[in-house]
Amino acid sequence: MLDAGAIGHLAEWERETRSSIIFRSANGATAEDINGKIYLDMTSCSGASPLGSNNTLFKSRLAQAMKHEPDILPSPVSEQRRILAAKIMEMLPSNPRVFFLRTGSCATEAAVRIARHRTGRPVILTAGFHGWHDIFQQSPWSDNPPANDRHVQDFQYDLDILEQQLSENEGEVAGIFFTPEPTAFSPELLQEISRMARLHGVLLMVDEVLCGLRYAKGGYCRKHGVEADLITLAKGIAQGVGLSVVAGTADAMAGADRAYLGNTYLRENRAFVAGNLTQDIFEEAEIVARLAEIGSALKTQFQTSFERSGIPARILGSDTMFDIVLPSQRHGRAFAQRCLQHGIYTGYPGKYMSNASMDDIFFSALLPALERALADYRKDEDMAAQITDASIVEYFAQAFRATEKACLSNKHHWA
Repeated sequence: MLDAGAIGHLAEWERETRSSIIFRSANGATAEDINGKIYLDMTSCSGASPLGSNNTLFKSRLAQAMKHEPDILPSPVSEQRRILAAKIMEMLPSNPRVFFLRTGSCATEAAVRIARHRTGRPVILTAGFHGWHDIFQQSPWSDNPPANDRHVQDFQYDLDILEQQLSENEGEVAGIFFTPEPTAFSPELLQEISRMARLHGVLLMVDEVLCGLRYAKGGYCRKHGVEADLITLAKGIAQGVGLSVVAGTADAMAGADRAYLGNTYLRENRAFVAGNLTQDIFEEAEIVARLAEIGSALKTQFQTSFERSGIPARILGSDTMFDIVLPSQRHGRAFAQRCLQHGIYTGYPGKYMSNASMDDIFFSALLPALERALADYRKDEDMAAQITDASIVEYFAQAFRATEKACLSNKHHWA
């Protein structure tokens, strides 16, 4: 065992049950901790590893490419960067200008800076999670932010609140920044927000950091016919290597020409090599379709096990990214704890995401582990409690910071 005093403290993760797990290796959709216990990963490394950990094809191609490619260059402008930019532009033809950064949070903050410089206005109206940077850790994502930013206002997916904010900040709003949550909200919500953005003359900004490279080929906006001014992407671009993108229209990205967006480590050529190789594999192996096929099997496995065990639960969302809702937060936390005890790596609330390595061996290991977890959960928890609208509202409020009205107005989608 490692000396606890020698382990860096990460309060956000270590205050939860999963924090006691210290991993030392991973392969595909499984990981091993320092005590030799094997876990089945339901998170796809928080969405960063759509091919699965330690993917042999990706690693071999990256190793071969790096025999000839430099690790770092004097300038962020490189041949590999230009090649990857062309691939992103092909993926998002309505957003032909791209700017690369390192993380999803970097991309979302850069999008805000670009929008403000393009419009000359300070206010951002937002819904959904956009990362850990101060400007997004405002209410309701932080109960008592030490730096309260009145220029970032969260409408919590509620169109009435958004309309009020647009009215109260008339002439001051740079953009509306929206994170799609297919579990909770229908595409019509974003389509209506797009209409409101055009009506009020503000930029439409869509955070596809999590969903953009797995929800559908071309992402959420393209799938549902929404033309955003700015789109952020990250998870899955470079198979776990830190790389993110702001993609925008030529008009919106004029703001990037006026803003300082310097980033020393964009000189790391390896990230762009990894990005190009990942996108090549996505095309060759039709990864988005595979994620959907495997995700559908994953949903079915959980649904069948819940029904067989007589446990009330709802599985909501798309095949490639979904949520499991239990009758209450207490039930949900107990379920996640039992899963962890039996080697299923998840949390509550938590996003379940397939990866391309989930094969027959993975599913044959998942079934008995899940049955043991559910048997223990069933012994300890009240099985008379049912999933109600209140259960869904409570989950969406915790996971997405959505208002009750926003949840219930989308009941036609999740019910």
